[in-house]
Amino acid sequence: MPKAKRSKKARLTVSLSREAVEYLQAARARAQSPSMSAYLGKIVEDLQARAELEKMEAKMVAYYDNLSAAEIEGQSDWGRVGAASLARLEH
Repeated sequence: MPKAKRSKKARLTVSLSREAVEYLQAARARAQSPSMSAYLGKIVEDLQARAELEKMEAKMVAYYDNLSAAEIEGQSDWGRVGAASLARLEH
């Protein structure tokens, strides 16, 4: 059976204030993360996911901000159809 690919890791050394280190150690313990590396990796993953979500939201806002009045009315019509369909399913 082939082994799952592991992403290569890079070592990173940082200098932080004692307060920042104490905060991270306490937060890691609360999160029950197996290591500081795993905890910091999760923080980075969460930040990446948040940035991606913000990017997608900005694209949606730009899309809807650029719709013509006729396109907005068409979207509203489809919204009413969807809402009516959901209402029938709920009863």
